[in-house]
Amino acid sequence: MFFEATDLTRILFQVGAGILIIAGATADLYLGVLVQTRRATLSLPSYNTLTARPFTFFHVQIALFSTLAFTLPLLLQEGPATTPKESALILGPLLYALTGFIVIALCLTYARASLSQSFFSPRCSTRKALTKGLLFGIAAIPPVLLLSMIVSTLAEALGYAPTRQEVFDWLSDKTLSAGTRFFMVAAAVTIAPVVEELLFRGILFTAVLKDRPFLFAALLSGLYFALVHFHAPSLLPLLALSTAFSAGYAATGSILTPIVMHALFNLTSVLLYLAA
Repeated sequence: MFFEATDLTRILFQVGAGILIIAGATADLYLGVLVQTRRATLSLPSYNTLTARPFTFFHVQIALFSTLAFTLPLLLQEGPATTPKESALILGPLLYALTGFIVIALCLTYARASLSQSFFSPRCSTRKALTKGLLFGIAAIPPVLLLSMIVSTLAEALGYAPTRQEVFDWLSDKTLSAGTRFFMVAAAVTIAPVVEELLFRGILFTAVLKDRPFLFAALLSGLYFALVHFHAPSLLPLLALSTAFSAGYAATGSILTPIVMHALFNLTSVLLYLAA
């Protein structure tokens, strides 16, 4: 961890994760009551807005190439993974962010569209997009964690030992400095949600969505999102999570909504890891 672990720190992390999970269950009940009493409907009001976004198959190719370029080393990796050097753990996320922003800039330039036109909606204010992101993000936590537990239980029943994602193995490496591990956590909660949502939801999802049903576009882009994480036990939970992100985006038309949802889930995952 970032500092010497004690029973007190574990309890604090457990409390933090527990608060988010309980808040998520409360949000699920709240949304369920709204739908049941017909004060809210299961609709995607910004669906048509997203289908009008400027991204096409050409932009999908650019986004796919850039994301695959970062996953290629994992595909070519032989044997068990070892902890990278500290410089690589710091420069990696920064390079990923830089590459992602360059790809996004290229897509916007080719589409001759502004950032506002491509990722935001004039009918949804920043405050509303952030509020919806908090509500939907917290609501997505309990069902996705439950699905993850079910997958892990089934895997164990079939004789497969559960494994963690590599980033958590790196975080548990005590040879790394506290500053490096803190940066890794910060990157997971800030850099990854921004870059990945702009690429996967902002470009891939909306490009696939043109003339296609929402569920098809959400599942297809979500499947790719889950696959590039290269962690078999997380495939179904990540697919469900990605579909929730797409629904949040289609609900507001603002990329801020899935970014907040993504950041909240990553924060919860980190807290659960630290609590253990």
